[in-house]
Amino acid sequence: MSHSYLSPNKRTFINGITMLSGFDFSKFICVLLCSCVVLSFFTTASPAFAAEPLPLSTSYWKDEAFLKSFNGSYRIEARIEPNVSSEERGLLVEIQKLMAENKRAAALEKLKANELTRSSSALTFNLANLYFESGEMKNAILAYEAALKSYPSFRRAHHNLALALVRENHLEKALTHLTEAIRLGDSEGSTYGLLGYCRLSREEFASALQAYRLAQVTEPDVAEWKAGTAQCLQHLGEKSEAIALLEEVIRQRPSESSYSVLKANIHLELEQPDQAVKALELPFRLKSLSADPTLLLADLHLRANRNTSAQTAIDAAFSNKENPPSISAILRLIQTASSQENWKLVKSLFEQTKSEKPGRSLNIAKARYLIASNENVAAGVALLRKLTQEDPTDGQALLTLAKHLANTKQADSAELLFERASADSSTAYEAFVELARLHVSQSRYTEALAAIDKALALNPTESLRSYRQALQKTLAAAE
Repeated sequence: MSHSYLSPNKRTFINGITMLSGFDFSKFICVLLCSCVVLSFFTTASPAFAAEPLPLSTSYWKDEAFLKSFNGSYRIEARIEPNVSSEERGLLVEIQKLMAENKRAAALEKLKANELTRSSSALTFNLANLYFESGEMKNAILAYEAALKSYPSFRRAHHNLALALVRENHLEKALTHLTEAIRLGDSEGSTYGLLGYCRLSREEFASALQAYRLAQVTEPDVAEWKAGTAQCLQHLGEKSEAIALLEEVIRQRPSESSYSVLKANIHLELEQPDQAVKALELPFRLKSLSADPTLLLADLHLRANRNTSAQTAIDAAFSNKENPPSISAILRLIQTASSQENWKLVKSLFEQTKSEKPGRSLNIAKARYLIASNENVAAGVALLRKLTQEDPTDGQALLTLAKHLANTKQADSAELLFERASADSSTAYEAFVELARLHVSQSRYTEALAAIDKALALNPTESLRSYRQALQKTLAAAE
């Protein structure tokens, strides 16, 4: 069985249809359909990861710019802050003395024990700061909220509450307080940077870009703001500029692999696999690349027929016993190896992912392998039947079994399963295309057109439109 892609010049192929005569229309249309869509037994996924917002690096919370901003929040600004009585001021002086002696735990206990703290927004705010520094984020959030309840325009409380909320990944709540802090006059780079981070998480890329650029005005060397800007540029189509920014970040922090992984993904979006490999090789050699992007590196090597390099990366990924590769990363590599009919590697990957209770995705991939490699076709079919009985709505299992039945001339059974697979949104498009292919092989052109129209409604690709035009001409010529 061959799984190589067919890629003739589609326009020339289609335009020539009216010049042909005395040929098998069914065979011609089947070939044309194969040229317009990939109909491999294995669905070949893109090797890139989804481009999600990078989490704030742990380095950020130790960065000089952040510490300068946070420590400055202990200072009182009378215009936008509650008044402090002489008694409260005296307590704050005692707290500052303890902090100067690096006795933060004692300072925290002193504030907690003092009755004044319960009624003073300023003291409650300082208590929240000490909780924050101690890593007690939930207590910090409660204390900041208490300070704001009695003094809603307390700008530093809005700012620091947002910091704590970001640390706890409550980004929507953080966004509210960041916006309010800016409205009250906050112009700190960290405020705009975190605003960009929250906007990016909401996929508001243009707004996030604006915020990140404002952050860089006062904090131009903070790696997180550069990386965030790069992600915004990536989504807004300015990929070359994004890569240039990431190169700066990588020079700053070569040991943090997330930036190299992001750069690799952008190169893949630009169809620059060799550049993606170069981006991943640096953290791989520094041994800072986690298991999943290491398998991505292996995948890219495999696609370029660098099998030895691919195997080296695979071995490195599976040697990570504490954080082994995810099933999705393994399946992506299995798909690539299967498309190359590298059954030895596929079998090895399955052996390394043995589990007492393998998930459905892994079982479906195992069934595909058993059938396509001819290792044990009966076992593969039996496994697919079992999976479709356990979940009659699983489009992937239905589609895989239907393809096998179609390939083995069991058209009626295959048609039924393709129709059932079309009810699953994740497989509907491919199911309709395969159904059209089956109808064409039986010279049922009207039904094939109906299936193609349903596929076009889900994914109106140019190649499928071209195929439909050719099919329409074939139908007219056959009448």
